[in-house]
Amino acid sequence: MSDWGEDEYEPQDAGSSSTTAAAPSGGRAFGIDVGSLADELVDAAVKSLVRKEVSAVAAEAVKDALTDEVLDALRDRAETAAAAAIAAQLEDSGLDDDAPAGPEDAAEPVLTYGSVDEFLREYLRSVYRRKIDGKNRVWAAEWWKYDEAVIRLEALWRSWEFLRRDPSTGMSVWWRDHADTHMAVLMDPQGPFAPADAMDPENQCSKGDPLPYKQPPEGLFPDVRAENAEVS
Repeated sequence: MSDWGEDEYEPQDAGSSSTTAAAPSGGRAFGIDVGSLADELVDAAVKSLVRKEVSAVAAEAVKDALTDEVLDALRDRAETAAAAAIAAQLEDSGLDDDAPAGPEDAAEPVLTYGSVDEFLREYLRSVYRRKIDGKNRVWAAEWWKYDEAVIRLEALWRSWEFLRRDPSTGMSVWWRDHADTHMAVLMDPQGPFAPADAMDPENQCSKGDPLPYKQPPEGLFPDVRAENAEVS
């Protein structure tokens, strides 16, 4: 009879298996040097903690050092530095109040005409001549009764006084940008003089004649040159 089934089973020692994974050696896991990594992390943590403590100690030391006397001294130095900086800026920009006034700073340019009334009467109505028939163009001899007209005429006067000082293109700019623009609006039948009686002969003029004009009430447009002279 065969003794095949009588052989005893001997379990194999697990430790002797060649397929068993070897234990990590040399302080490495998954290719990482665990020992070096731990040293770096500990070093970083120590430095962070030391830095925090040193910062707290330094802040406390500075706080103790900033006595009232020290703060007052710092304020004085800051105020002195600020004053010096402002003075330098004023000097660079030519705005130093202590600097002597030049000829141009001594007084405003003298006006040629003292009021919008004088400007209209002596200049504008004579140089800007148009036929006023009450249909294509309108005007009002009593121009001062119309607020928008007064404002526009005053703008023409002030811009003329300013631009006349430019000997090269001043008058060209005045005619193009100011006179032609405002006068076209003033003479428009639907413009500022629309409420006036366009068919009244005193509000009309023939081709080549000065624009209609009446003297406004005395004192309505005082000479500003006299006022400026009194102030100065």
